[in-house]
Amino acid sequence: MVSRVEALYNLQLIDAEVDEKRRALAQIEVQLEENAELLSAKRKVAGEEDRLREPRAELRTLELDLEGIASKIVGTKEVLYGGRVTNPKELAGLERELEYLERRQSDIEDKTLEAMAQVEDREASSREAHEHVRRLEREWEAMQGDLRRRAGELESRLEALEKERGRALLDVCEEDLSVYEDLRRRKGGQAIALLKNGICQGCGLALPTSLAQKVRRGQDLVFCGSCERILHSLT
Repeated sequence: MVSRVEALYNLQLIDAEVDEKRRALAQIEVQLEENAELLSAKRKVAGEEDRLREPRAELRTLELDLEGIASKIVGTKEVLYGGRVTNPKELAGLERELEYLERRQSDIEDKTLEAMAQVEDREASSREAHEHVRRLEREWEAMQGDLRRRAGELESRLEALEKERGRALLDVCEEDLSVYEDLRRRKGGQAIALLKNGICQGCGLALPTSLAQKVRRGQDLVFCGSCERILHSLT
């Protein structure tokens, strides 16, 4: 039959693994719900689309302006060279208007080329962002399978640990369990500290020889005078 301290130490080993497995399972559940890198990549795609919208609209406006000016140039040339206008003053006015339209056309063509270059650059950035998202989604789908498999393994292990804990509790009296659980709450899950070479491994306090011997006998619960944990010796 195990001693009181040994029974509690065995319980702590089980509880420590339960805590570890639950933390791992909780982390997996978070990972299954969201992927920070993928969410960030999707936000970047949305941002690239917003950046692309303005130059595309500007390019469309410039293209419409060019179409309008080209039409006016054609009409002006037809009137200027069609022979219907013979008045020198009117002809001079038409020539000035044609020159203005052609200058305006050249100016808009330059702006159109600049806008096209800007659109192409931003389209390239947008395509790159979209491809990055698609790659991350493929990786995420593959990782989801691994995460679900790992979660299943953790859940199975937790079920087994619960059964082990139930058996371990048979060796622990109600009073000792109450003390143990109170210490676990107050000491970050570690109610029992090992004693090695007369030193508490929970806080580093060196115990008097008589107290260390009492710990080794394991008949009573001995508490560290510094960290208050129950002391246990494996030797």
